Amino acid sequence: MPFDFDVASKGKVLINSHRGSCLNNPENTMPAFIAALEANTSCIEIDVAMTKDNHIVVTHDPSVARTSDGQGYVEQMTLDELLALDFGGWFAPEFAGTKVPIFIDVLNWAVENNVGLIVEAKQRLRHQEFSEQMVEILRSVPDAIEHIQLLGFDHALVNRVKDLLPEVNLQVVTLARYNDQLKAVTESRASCVCCEYPHASINDLRAYKKAGLTTRLYLPTKDQDTTQWFNEYFGYDVHSEIIGWMKEGLIDMISHDDIDMLKRLADEAGLEAI
Repeated sequence: MPFDFDVASKGKVLINSHRGSCLNNPENTMPAFIAALEANTSCIEIDVAMTKDNHIVVTHDPSVARTSDGQGYVEQMTLDELLALDFGGWFAPEFAGTKVPIFIDVLNWAVENNVGLIVEAKQRLRHQEFSEQMVEILRSVPDAIEHIQLLGFDHALVNRVKDLLPEVNLQVVTLARYNDQLKAVTESRASCVCCEYPHASINDLRAYKKAGLTTRLYLPTKDQDTTQWFNEYFGYDVHSEIIGWMKEGLIDMISHDDIDMLKRLADEAGLEAI
């Protein structure tokens, strides 16, 4: 059955774990994804890029240096070179030997477990080859298209995929407030918009929902609960403002590294966290 990303009007909110349950597991790995599911959440944001030999893998950075025991750049390495690296030992000894996830394997796992995936395309070069490979994967996995939103800061890149596969749903990131915010999103052919608090307003959110879009609020990780950090940064009650947006049914997904913090926000807003 298709995954439901449009839940705000139903008294629910999707707890969107950022790179999986990454506070207690190495980010963007199967242990992090499995832990997010075991935490009774159903929606995960992942990052993907394509190797030198045209395999799409799940990883965030252009370089493997931060999240593995190796050196090099994902787009300049082969899949075998990546699979030879340890993507877990940097986080904790018990994760030693964790392999870089191959996207098609994660996609199959998500469909089997009815997990929604927000798939952020990180590809910098060879956009056409990446798009063709992404389409081939989505067509090869039954029900895959109904379980993902393809996310991009690069709206042109994700639209290249949509040109080849019109039925794929796009989620676009806005890191500014444009003169005509709704037009900027809809002209990117998105069905969902991701925004951060400094670039969001209640009027924009209401316009998104009126236009039939789903919405994702990304909360960057700070040393304290992010809404409280925003309170101190801006000098007014941002926390209550965000809770008000959620209560009004304007937010379908809230995204952060801390799953428990997201659940507390959902509980305060009186919403079912899923």
